[in-house]
Amino acid sequence: MAYLLTKKLIFPLENYKVNSYKFKEKCWYGTKYWGIHLGEDVNIKSGTKVLACGRGRVVYSALHTGDREKSNWGNIIIIAHKNIYTRKNFFSLYAHLKRRLANRGDKIEVGQTIGFVGKKNSPENGWWKDEHLHFAIYTGLWTGKVLPGYWKKNLKRAKLSDWQKPSYFIKHYERFL
Repeated sequence: MAYLLTKKLIFPLENYKVNSYKFKEKCWYGTKYWGIHLGEDVNIKSGTKVLACGRGRVVYSALHTGDREKSNWGNIIIIAHKNIYTRKNFFSLYAHLKRRLANRGDKIEVGQTIGFVGKKNSPENGWWKDEHLHFAIYTGLWTGKVLPGYWKKNLKRAKLSDWQKPSYFIKHYERFL
């Protein structure tokens, strides 16, 4: 599958303000340590449009419901992009969506609506207690499997260095990678 060159990046929400879990924040749920957060969470009203941050091709689109005891992604979309300046691949990840408007293989344009923020405590948002978008940027190799939301030293699913702070990445895209 050929990845599409993207010259411009935008934020996935019109009012993008990280007001929940931040990139690389240590996350605890009660007494359980989940790991280091690999994206940015924006608490925002259910039904808010989620936009593709750049031109690309969908490499993953699925529902991971989880349950009330163990939350998961809900609806998740991962888009592959190719940096027009460096020709290196990177991936944008959007999770906890009410609806997915893009499927694997779809060509996506910058600013295209790809979904909507999911309602709290629903299968679509993965049973999280708040309405939010989880947005992440991954610069590692794509293996065709869903990417993790958290990093732990003993889990070998991804290297911490393969994750970038999304807001910084978008603001400094032309000189990144």
